[in-house]
Amino acid sequence: MRKPSKTALPTGPLFLSMTLLFTIAGCQPAAPDASAIAKARAEDEATIRQLDADWVKTAAAKNIDSWDAFYANNAVLLPPNQPIANDSAAIRRSIAGLLALPGLSLTWHPTRVEVAKSSDLGYLYGTYQMSMNDDKGQPVHDIGKILEIWKRQPDGKWKCIVDTWNSDLPLPAAR
Repeated sequence: MRKPSKTALPTGPLFLSMTLLFTIAGCQPAAPDASAIAKARAEDEATIRQLDADWVKTAAAKNIDSWDAFYANNAVLLPPNQPIANDSAAIRRSIAGLLALPGLSLTWHPTRVEVAKSSDLGYLYGTYQMSMNDDKGQPVHDIGKILEIWKRQPDGKWKCIVDTWNSDLPLPAAR
């Protein structure tokens, strides 16, 4: 039978410090996979792009309830030539006025969609085209730019929290 070795295990402050360091390092969660993060952000961007395309279809249908469903409960609307609409009733009044314009035709197209690394905020900007009839029944055309800020809601769905647009055309000459 062989005798146990009398060689002692290392001890002391250096050994204990190194043991603790390796133990802590081994317990750290793995760094997130960069490709998985990029894939998730791309999926979120595609979701926002699709929601915006659905919103354009809603605009063509001129249904205020369907339009309003794209906004979060605490959304803010920054319409051109009007005061800020920062509650649901003011937003609905503003959008109802827009949708009621005679001969309205409205569409928009995102140019860029981006989602924050945190995956809780996103934005898009792009262009719009709008036609309507003036008070004499003559067609009026407008082009401009849009900006939408989207936020992931507690239920995981994306909703618009800030919506604005404004014209690229010069102001009419003063009379």
